Amino acid sequence: MPFDAILYDSDGSAYIYTSPEPLVFVYTPVTIDYLAGNVAVLSAGPPAATNVVTVGAIELSGVEKGVNDIEGA
Repeated sequence: MPFDAILYDSDGSAYIYTSPEPLVFVYTPVTIDYLAGNVAVLSAGPPAATNVVTVGAIELSGVEKGVNDIEGA
């Protein structure tokens, strides 16, 4: 799994967004076994070759969790 796809919840649990079809994004929990450079080797998560979001995932997370722009920021 590309390390850039990994996000973390406030409790430290890891997750990614998969993209099973264009413009569809699915929150998917993962368990990281170890890191090897820019690759995260998973012990639990989606099957190999699953499409994952590597650019813009943090924005998807913000939208999903209802985080809005702060006025004046």
